[in-house]
Amino acid sequence: MLNEASRLPGLTVYTRNGERLGVVHDVLLDTTQRIISALLITATTPELVKDGENIIIPYRWVQDLDDVVILRHFPDKIELTKKDTAEFSFDDEDEFYEEN
Repeated sequence: MLNEASRLPGLTVYTRNGERLGVVHDVLLDTTQRIISALLITATTPELVKDGENIIIPYRWVQDLDDVVILRHFPDKIELTKKDTAEFSFDDEDEFYEEN
């Protein structure tokens, strides 16, 4: 698991139709089962994900990986609603990191 998880960040992700989805930014692990549970995808293609938002996809959607990640499944287009947006961000302006 660790060997596979460590090589995923930075790989380009494609749909099974050959459309570029984005880039793997991070890997989410299920440590109880010792498996990769999901991938955080950044720099997404706006034609597939509205406004090029970052998304998390389940790892079970991955069909194959080598120099790139190929998905076995991906919806035609993802449109996020306000309800779907994350409650956190990865901005450098996060107050948590400010020193007193």
